[in-house]
Amino acid sequence: MSPDCVFVLDHYNDYISGELDSEKVARVEDHIRVCPNCEVFLGRAAAVHNKTVGLLRIHAPASLRNSISSLIEKI
Repeated sequence: MSPDCVFVLDHYNDYISGELDSEKVARVEDHIRVCPNCEVFLGRAAAVHNKTVGLLRIHAPASLRNSISSLIEKI
């Protein structure tokens, strides 16, 4: 495994989330153009991220939101 492969593994989550600076994004993208293993890995990781990101959103029932809003207004 090359140092660039290790870099991709260390930074893939931030890359997928759009949290890397432009220099690191360029390094990841330059590497995946020449490394099929990292390209496949990153593609699969992005697919999992995109399918699961919506699962993390929890919506409170309207009654709870209203109760909280009422309490905040009293403060």
